[in-house]
Amino acid sequence: MKKLFLAVLIILLVFSGCSEEKIGTDYDFSKIMGETIDNIISSAPNPGHASINGEWSVMVAARYGADVPEGWFDIYYDNLCDTLIENDGVLTKTKHSNYSRAVLTLTAIGKDPTDVAGYNLFDSYKDFEFVTNQGLPGAIFALIALDSSGYKPEGIEREKFIEYILEQEYEIGGWALQGENPDVDITAQVIQAFAPYYGEDEKITAAVDRAVAVLSEVQKPDGGFFAWESENSQTTAQVGIALSAIGIDIRTDERFIKNENWIGSYIMQYYLGEGRFCHTIGMAYDPMATDQCMQMFVSMELFENGERYYDFTK
Repeated sequence: MKKLFLAVLIILLVFSGCSEEKIGTDYDFSKIMGETIDNIISSAPNPGHASINGEWSVMVAARYGADVPEGWFDIYYDNLCDTLIENDGVLTKTKHSNYSRAVLTLTAIGKDPTDVAGYNLFDSYKDFEFVTNQGLPGAIFALIALDSSGYKPEGIEREKFIEYILEQEYEIGGWALQGENPDVDITAQVIQAFAPYYGEDEKITAAVDRAVAVLSEVQKPDGGFFAWESENSQTTAQVGIALSAIGIDIRTDERFIKNENWIGSYIMQYYLGEGRFCHTIGMAYDPMATDQCMQMFVSMELFENGERYYDFTK
């Protein structure tokens, strides 16, 4: 009886080990990406001006080149127009990044952000206090949006946004909304905003290099990153997007491979199947986490072609 039990145990161990797919640095994410974009699109049948099942979903579908349902992009555009008309052209009075999220999505689907139901979304960028009322996120995404297609609206000085961000760099490198130490999310997003200037502007390049060193130092042995009191998929995805944007190959760069673990293998710990990701391990499906993980996969793919996620000029 003991021998039979041992034999069964060995068989179970063997088969359980075979079911765990190894996510090495050469892993092909194409199947996961296909499943994920299908889930993102089906979860947002009526996308509008929203952070969940809204603009991030539309944007990543466009950047991936997804085969979306007929008229799906137009549904988003019409919904955004309705929102602007209903609110006299105002998308928000507090979080300016909402405007930038809309500009980025419009640009990704080939629409003109200077004329949306008769409103020019860049008019809001002229009020520096409004943009920075949100703190760093407002300036970060304003800069990302402006540079996504080389926009140069009259009366907007992108240099003011750059200086505002540079002035808030921590002495050791990196950025944060508050506190004594740099925050991984904000630092990664600053790198994304500064990517078009990296290697061209001396001050920005030096600041980004310091930030990269900070990110490498705080990366966990499992390949992930800690932020907002937990390790999570979204923070790690932001790092992957940032590094890819400045030409760092997260599959091969030893600074971001710890104990043979890397960002890609870490992210896949959060995969629930059927194109769904969670925010923290053990939690339920999270649409925002799914959008951001997909953004990272697309960023990796674009990196192979010498492109950046937020560069829509091509």
